Amino acid sequence: MNCLVFRFSAMGDVALTVPVLRSALEQNPSLKITMVSNKAFEPFFYGLPNFEFYGVSLHDYSGTTGLYRLYKELNNHKKWDAVLDIHSVMRTWVLGTFFKWKGIPVYKIDKGREAKKALTRKKKKQFVQLPHTTVRYAKVFTQAGIKFNLNFGEDIHSSKSMPDLGLDPALPWIGIAPFSKHQQKEWPLEKVEELIDQLSKSSKYEILLLGGGGKEKELLEKLANPFKNVHSFVGKLSLEEEISLVKNLSLFISMDSFNMHLASLVGVKVISIWGATHTLAGFGPVNGNANFKVEIPLEELSCRPCSVFGSKPCHRGDFACMQRISVEMVMEKVNFALNS
Repeated sequence: MNCLVFRFSAMGDVALTVPVLRSALEQNPSLKITMVSNKAFEPFFYGLPNFEFYGVSLHDYSGTTGLYRLYKELNNHKKWDAVLDIHSVMRTWVLGTFFKWKGIPVYKIDKGREAKKALTRKKKKQFVQLPHTTVRYAKVFTQAGIKFNLNFGEDIHSSKSMPDLGLDPALPWIGIAPFSKHQQKEWPLEKVEELIDQLSKSSKYEILLLGGGGKEKELLEKLANPFKNVHSFVGKLSLEEEISLVKNLSLFISMDSFNMHLASLVGVKVISIWGATHTLAGFGPVNGNANFKVEIPLEELSCRPCSVFGSKPCHRGDFACMQRISVEMVMEKVNFALNS
C-alpha cells in the first residue's frame, strides 16, 4: 500500500508524527509512506523503514495555482492508494480535493476543534482530557485500513554524531529551552535566570541553553556569560546536531514547545512548564514525561487553559499561571526527575 501523508507544520506537530509513522511502518511491512512536509524538518525522519520524505517550501506553491502544481508533481511521482491529511488546513483541503477528483481516497484528521473551544473558553469550561495529537494522527491511518498499536520509545534518531562541545562527560548535562512560539507559554526570564543560578552554583551539572536565533540568541548568551558551567548553543548547531545533543542530555527543562516534544521523542526526561495551555488539549509530552509537569493546578487557577496554542493574551492581565510558578517548584521537579 502506497500512502501519501501531509503535515506541513508546526515543528512540534511534525515531530509528533514520527512515533505514528514508525509504529505503522514497523508493524506493516508492505506499507510504504511518502511524507510531504517542510523541507527543513527532514532530520526528524531518519531511519524510518519503507519511508520517503518529500520536502517542500510552501512559498514555492502559493495560491491555488501553486497547490495544483504541487498536486501534479505528487500525482506523477507515484501511484497512490490513499492520501492521509493529518494537518487539515486550507492548503491540504485543496490538495485533497485534487486527489479526490483523481479517484484516490482521502482521509482527514479530526482535530476536535469544538471540544478544544469548550476547554479554553472563559466561562463554563469543560475540563475533559482530549485525545493526544498522536492518537488523532493514528486514527487517520486506521480509517485508511492500516492497523497498528501506537508505541513510543526513542523515535527520533539522528544521522550525525554529536560534535565535540568541550563539555565535561563526567557530569550530568541539563538542557534548558526557555522560549516558545507564544509569550503566554513562557516562564518569566528572571525566574529562568534564578533557576540557572541555583543549578550552576553546585558545579554538579553542565547547563546547556537552547533556542532560536535573533533575540533569543542574544538573551541566552547573556544568561550564560556569568557562569563557567552554563553554555548557550543557540545558532551553533544544525537540527541534526541538536537532535544528537538533546539525546545525550540527562534532563531537559522546557516550555510547552517543540523542544519538549523533541526531548520526549529521543527518550530524554523532560520537565515541562505550563501556563496558558494545558495537556488536556492533547499536546502533552509522551514517553512518561507527564510525571514531570510543573503547573498551577486548575482548582487553584480555573482560568487555565485560556488558549489551545498559547496565542491569546492573558485576560486577567497578571499572567498568574506562569508568575505563580516558583523556582523552588521547578527545582523540586528537577531533583525528582534526576533521582527517578
